[in-house]
Amino acid sequence: MQQQYHIGIIPDGNRRWARERNLSDKEGHKHGSIVVKDAIEWALKKPEIKEVSIYILSEENFNRSKEELKWLNAVYSEGLNDLRHREFIRKLKVRVKMISTKPEKLDSEVKKVFKSLHSETKIYSNKVLNILIGYTGKSEILAAINKPLNKIKNLFFGLTEKDILKGMQIQSSCDFIIRSSFEEAERESKSGFLIWQSAYSEYYNIPKHWGDVTT
Repeated sequence: MQQQYHIGIIPDGNRRWARERNLSDKEGHKHGSIVVKDAIEWALKKPEIKEVSIYILSEENFNRSKEELKWLNAVYSEGLNDLRHREFIRKLKVRVKMISTKPEKLDSEVKKVFKSLHSETKIYSNKVLNILIGYTGKSEILAAINKPLNKIKNLFFGLTEKDILKGMQIQSSCDFIIRSSFEEAERESKSGFLIWQSAYSEYYNIPKHWGDVTT
């Protein structure tokens, strides 16, 4: 049986891509959203790839201005709605999961689209797409640790790796991480992405802004 892999993607450089072309930040993110969907489809169509995790918004990004968050949420809602109707989701039987460590801060329209995606794809198990939004790995680990601590036995016998893993939203190890952005080419920054799951990941940096990435 062919080995199947879990791929992580950190798309970075949308604003820099836009500014180099005298476009607005919003236009950069809209273009980046199209590239994201194309990259997801390209990856999941490969038989050796079972799972894709893509990082679209960190917890820290909630500190951006209200105006910026408003149009970012509009871009996300539009992009997710388009993803719902992509043929490959049904053809490949892709289960789509929203992964968030601050779901209460997510825009109501974004959550509504995610609810539809989850409802429409929860019966699938052939492939998995994890969309990380309002997420950071530190918060996921803390939440995972706190769950088993509520069980008295763990206070006496100590936590095991298995105990913590049970509390994680994503339990499979990430085999490869792909990050774009020309300015990040010299350093392997994961920006809080899947800290636990990527302990042994191989890291690949694409020395381009995300908007310049092609499949």
